[in-house]
Amino acid sequence: MRRKKNHKFKSKENRILLIVENSEADFFNQYFKNYLKDNHNIIIDCEPSGCANKCEIANGNRMTKRITEALEREKYKAVFLMIDLKTKCFTSENTHECLVELKREYLPKYKIDKALKNQFYLFVVCNEIESWFLTIDKNTNSVHSDHKKELMKFLKVNSEPQIVQKMIKELKRGTYELDFSKNSSLEYFIEKLQEYNANL
Repeated sequence: MRRKKNHKFKSKENRILLIVENSEADFFNQYFKNYLKDNHNIIIDCEPSGCANKCEIANGNRMTKRITEALEREKYKAVFLMIDLKTKCFTSENTHECLVELKREYLPKYKIDKALKNQFYLFVVCNEIESWFLTIDKNTNSVHSDHKKELMKFLKVNSEPQIVQKMIKELKRGTYELDFSKNSSLEYFIEKLQEYNANL
């Protein structure tokens, strides 16, 4: 007689789940995940919001279902949903200039149960995650209007997809190092992770 498969999830109560725009998952999984564990004793799992390069962060029903599953069934300590302020994930042009306005628009999309709300955090990167990368350059103040163009020039790459992979390679090699003090969004992200890691 064939035994039934066990569909129980292994508890991940010591971990924080980070859901990001699809293109950013590589950076967290290939570099920042280990950095957080080694330097801050924070254990994260990271996954893209959608598949086939389709960002699903604006899909309230899909994200609500995933966040609820992660907290109730998989027992994650917390779930962070991350979005860039200057994202073009949903439209061909960026429509937000204020992270508070973006939060007010998107938070109501996620119908998280009252008992789970204190374990969910919508994190908005003040500009775009590429601005974090610019903290490796000691001669920049990371306020350039076009971060991707600046990085392509700095890293000597020819396309946007090459930025993350070149950055990961050079960070792992020790050629560069992220400097939290040069970007308030990066610094605040670490602080919020530490807060949830300690208090929940």
